[in-house]
Amino acid sequence: MKRTRSQEELLKHEAVAKARNSIRLLQEQIADRLLKITAQVESVKEHLTSQETVHFLHAACELDLVDASAFVKASVNLKGYEDLLREKRVGFALLRTLACTDDETRSESLSLMEAGASIGTKDVTAIRADFKRQKLSFTELQAEIAMRRARSAARRRMAASVKMIDKRVGEIMTNVDLLRSKLSAEIRVQYSTTAQSMATDVLPRFEEVWGRQPASLNEALAHPNGSEERGVALAHLALKKIAAGEFGGDHGYALESTTEAGRYYSDLVDCLQNVTSAKPPLEFEAPARRKPVATLPRPHLTVVEVCAGAGGMSIGLERAGYHPLALIEFDKDAAATLRRNRPFWPVVQADMRSVDFKQFRSAGVDLLVGGVPCQPYSMEGLGLGKDDPRDLLPEAARAVDEMRPAAFAFENVAGLLNARHADHLGSFMRNLRKSGYVVRIIRMDAADYGVPQERTRILIVGMNKTAIGAFRAPPTFPQWRQNMGDALEDLMAENGWKGAADWAEALRSQIVRRNGIELRGALASTVVGRKGSAREKEAARWGRKGIDIRTVSDAAPTQEQVDRAGPGFLPLLTLRMRARLQAFPDYWSFVGGKDSVARQIGNAVPPPIGMAIGLAVRSALRGTLFDYESLMRPGGVHQPEESARQLAWVPPLVPDLDEKNHSWFGIGLPS
Repeated sequence: MKRTRSQEELLKHEAVAKARNSIRLLQEQIADRLLKITAQVESVKEHLTSQETVHFLHAACELDLVDASAFVKASVNLKGYEDLLREKRVGFALLRTLACTDDETRSESLSLMEAGASIGTKDVTAIRADFKRQKLSFTELQAEIAMRRARSAARRRMAASVKMIDKRVGEIMTNVDLLRSKLSAEIRVQYSTTAQSMATDVLPRFEEVWGRQPASLNEALAHPNGSEERGVALAHLALKKIAAGEFGGDHGYALESTTEAGRYYSDLVDCLQNVTSAKPPLEFEAPARRKPVATLPRPHLTVVEVCAGAGGMSIGLERAGYHPLALIEFDKDAAATLRRNRPFWPVVQADMRSVDFKQFRSAGVDLLVGGVPCQPYSMEGLGLGKDDPRDLLPEAARAVDEMRPAAFAFENVAGLLNARHADHLGSFMRNLRKSGYVVRIIRMDAADYGVPQERTRILIVGMNKTAIGAFRAPPTFPQWRQNMGDALEDLMAENGWKGAADWAEALRSQIVRRNGIELRGALASTVVGRKGSAREKEAARWGRKGIDIRTVSDAAPTQEQVDRAGPGFLPLLTLRMRARLQAFPDYWSFVGGKDSVARQIGNAVPPPIGMAIGLAVRSALRGTLFDYESLMRPGGVHQPEESARQLAWVPPLVPDLDEKNHSWFGIGLPS
């Protein structure tokens, strides 16, 4: 039946009225929740300082720092106005503006709201500007207007200069980049001449914008690694070299290709990339090296690792194309494990509390990493946090401040984000930011990278403001999920246990629920170090997965052992089985007694996690787009790891440990 015009109007009004009522109700709910958050923040402030509360909200609640600061200020500055703010259905933008403005503006805005006025963020800004103008004399007001116009004109000129430099440097970069491709002699001369001419034209404007720059590569590299000053200085040197025609042919495409610094930092295209938004080439087909890569480009990036342990993180970073400058580890057995497997790695057996990290600053370290002790924050432990003598978070912050690497990544358990550690974590994050870094906290699940284990960890990653904008958490590959049966079947059967295949099949067929989704195949529970017998809850978890975790076995089960135990038999894990559940390669050997090796394995970072975070950091620092799937696929050939064995041997900085009275665990050794 066709509706009349009046009926259509009635339906429209009803729909609009319904939407209005629904929106107003939602606004009321939003305002109520915002004020409830503010109340919770106020309760936290009873135990923490304002600054510690901000960092707690950022780290534990994943709030933006600016938003976290706004809630802290709202808990003080808007106290007593909760009913008014609910009545006005205040959104977060207005709540933040009111909380962060000056007292006079806030008081006037709230008074107007009480009188029935509708106030928005622009109104608050206008009130503040009006108060400011009223305090100025006529002469002061005229002077401020004149200065504002002058600043505006200067900004326009500067913006125009930066825009021109951005465009011209991008074009120069493209010409230089294409010269490295196979081109005819005529086209090569054309590109070379064009690049030289444009570099000559842009240099005066570049120097007008950025001022005087270092005259040599060594002076440029004296600036902190990853800093804006270093990037601008390198770009300036690259433009000077191109303007002088000193590139291509015998000159090459680097500022100084014969030095160690030249190999790492002075590629002309990479130097120019520091001051342009363009991605080479601008108009032509990109060389293959600019596409997502499935093999790692040279040169290697440099890394210093603290709390290196048995080398799980180190293996992963080696696969991601990092070369260690130092691996610092306190435990003598773990240090010996590192030396045994990689004699050319510079292993330093020392307590990181005693290490002077300033000695590494001049080396321009690309990455500082460490799996600092997690026991102070583990859900399974006592949770003593900063009161635990094993806590090294303050030392990690000191290492960052003294070393000033281009990036850092510290691994720990998710328990670090517990509210009871908020003040300590807040202090740690604050110290990192004081050193000039922007910090991100990401979660990584080992099962998403083919590790057959339930192991969720957080990574605290930091870089400068420019690099962190390019940082992306590593992609996940849940399709690589590997169950414990597939991972351990061959090791369980190696001593003749006939039921190993059935045991593995039962684990493959086991249905588990994860995030509300049913998955087939049981993962190992989190592998931890052994000291005494397993806790009751831990033993029960492993028991449901067909494993007796009470102790460590010297060998895989025999059929005789199984027959003697009867129908309720549950196999124990050997050290090699534990290592495989941590994704250590089977050739990796461990030094020490049974408890020592079990501790080394349990405390390790699974190598795939190290590789994933290494690639993500490298991508942000160097702008390389990686094909993670090809590089990291379980069972694939990791060329970087194999080629790393061919690097020049680097003598350790401390003598080899005495190998007497130590046992060697492992099958196969590196060639």
